[in-house]
Amino acid sequence: MRTVICHFFNEEYLMPWWLTHHRQIFDHGIMIDYNSTDASREIIKKLCPNWEIHTTRNAYFDSACIDREVEDYERPCEGWRMALNVTEFLYGNFNQLDKVREPTRHFIGNYVFVSPKDSKPLVQSRPLHEQVTYGYYEKQPEVAVMNLHRGYRASRSLHNYPINYAPQGGRHWHQRPTLNDLAIFYYGYAVINDSGIARKLQIKTKMSPEEKEALGARHPNMVTRENFLTNIDRFHRPRCYDMREEIGGLLQHQYALQAAQ
Repeated sequence: MRTVICHFFNEEYLMPWWLTHHRQIFDHGIMIDYNSTDASREIIKKLCPNWEIHTTRNAYFDSACIDREVEDYERPCEGWRMALNVTEFLYGNFNQLDKVREPTRHFIGNYVFVSPKDSKPLVQSRPLHEQVTYGYYEKQPEVAVMNLHRGYRASRSLHNYPINYAPQGGRHWHQRPTLNDLAIFYYGYAVINDSGIARKLQIKTKMSPEEKEALGARHPNMVTRENFLTNIDRFHRPRCYDMREEIGGLLQHQYALQAAQ
């Protein structure tokens, strides 16, 4: 059994790609809605009608509160479980997980994809991995944890037993990836159109005054439009190269999984 847990707020633009991809990987999904006002819930019901949709118990989109809620939904699940944002797509060798019986935890690294300056508009009918190939692999999650305000990506946890996330929240892990054939494709910088920018900037409208005050401008969700685009140009785009070879390698595992099913 594999379960994905996702908290979302107004994600109707990325949601079709995310659901279409992950319904092939996970047996079940638990979607936590932070009171979306767009068509996110309707899209979930259409594409994954058997997945759970819950309205959050939290008043704000604060890191620690999010993680405590995720923990509660994860705890009764059986088998593998993972919490992902709608910008995070899991790729690779999933078959290896079915052979594991003992309590196990893996830290999953990030391929960070960035929209080139001359990028073409994205087409909803094609997977993102066919349209966005410009990116880099985050080799130092321990450094990323210290630079979250610049949009660096830390490891995520994939586990087959209940865990506790960090008390301060955020689900960011400094541990280096434990598998080289499973990875997250992060598309938060691959959609730099009005929809992609708006989805990033809206998050701070759901944060509590205490969360905003805690880190101020260093909070990764407190960026302005100018900060967001400047960080991409300064810290992410210079690290990018054509990653079609890496994508192809992970897709081989994906296609093998689909063929087996």
